[in-house]
Amino acid sequence: MRRTTGRTAAGSVATACVALGLVAAGAPPAAAQSDPPALPVVSDGCVGPSPVTASERMSWPLARLSPYQAWQLSRGAGVVVAVLDSGVSATATGLTGAVLPGRDVVSGGGARADCLGRGTAMAGIVAGRDRPGGTVFGMAPEATILPIRVINDQRRITGRALADGIDAALTGGADIVVLGTGDLADSRHLRAAVTRATNMDVLVVAPVNDRAPAVAGQPPPAWFPAAYPEVLAIGGVDLDGRATERPAKDGGPDVLAPGVGAVVPGPEGPGVYAVGGPAVAAAYAAGTAALVRAYHPDLTAEQVRDRLLATAERPPGAAVGTVDPYSAVAAIDPEGAARIVRHGVAPVVVPVAVPPDDALARARLVTAAIVTLTLLVAALFAVRHGRRRQRPGPSGH
Repeated sequence: MRRTTGRTAAGSVATACVALGLVAAGAPPAAAQSDPPALPVVSDGCVGPSPVTASERMSWPLARLSPYQAWQLSRGAGVVVAVLDSGVSATATGLTGAVLPGRDVVSGGGARADCLGRGTAMAGIVAGRDRPGGTVFGMAPEATILPIRVINDQRRITGRALADGIDAALTGGADIVVLGTGDLADSRHLRAAVTRATNMDVLVVAPVNDRAPAVAGQPPPAWFPAAYPEVLAIGGVDLDGRATERPAKDGGPDVLAPGVGAVVPGPEGPGVYAVGGPAVAAAYAAGTAALVRAYHPDLTAEQVRDRLLATAERPPGAAVGTVDPYSAVAAIDPEGAARIVRHGVAPVVVPVAVPPDDALARARLVTAAIVTLTLLVAALFAVRHGRRRQRPGPSGH
């Protein structure tokens, strides 16, 4: 049974745990009262309730990704997403009725409790339910969460625990597996578990390494399972469209998702916390994958992966794009992602208007810049292609 020797107040000062891939998102010194505090990283005891119970209606990552544009097509219903981390609180705000019993592969039993708050944060991002007048959390608000605890009482993980967690997710009927962490060692057990998931048509989503130190002048070492080719490796992107992690030489991201500014439910109580890091980005990508799997049930896990990559927003010259939920769901031809049927789909009305702020303004500017550049490139291509087609053929005289 898990140790619960006390509760740590939300305001406690804590340091990031190097072995894990989700980090607290610090608030500015003069933060307003409604700004959620960073999720504490506890060394003993458990994370307590957040003192902040209300925040912006919609956080920057959700404003950036706009999953609500896809919600008339898909809300993730019928898709089971396994969250491999610290467990998931079944009573957390926005997760009531969304969490299966799951499994604790470290101590045995179920995993519907969460001492660290990490797994609950990820689950809220993937499938948090809407609350009337409250903060919107989830990408796929009708998906189901299968919690798998893989972090031990010392706040550490092993490749074997990750492998056992993936196997537990497969046994529990997961369609998607998202991990909140990784291991520096290329474990044969972990590799075999990923292979089993691939063979069972389950998509594995994992964060890239942002915590292990790099040798001076060298990229950081790869994390597993993100470095395996079958796994969808996720890195973070910030408010200005920049990657938040330096890519590993052999384990860089396949696609990016917001890795800063997330607002998530606490493991207990009605309050909310702020989080960031590649685990957060992985949760946003997994939620996007859940929307796709629900709307396109005939697609294989590999095809879902390819669709996320093909429809990602990628400015000209960028090596890695950012997930685009609406395009991933609605694209008829993922390889020609610009050709998306938008007519016939009524505009989605967000229940409560989002007050303008710097984060949303920057998100809109970044999105507008990407769309403008993409349209310019497409227009230039069309003009050149048209000129080539209009050239007269060789004379027959």
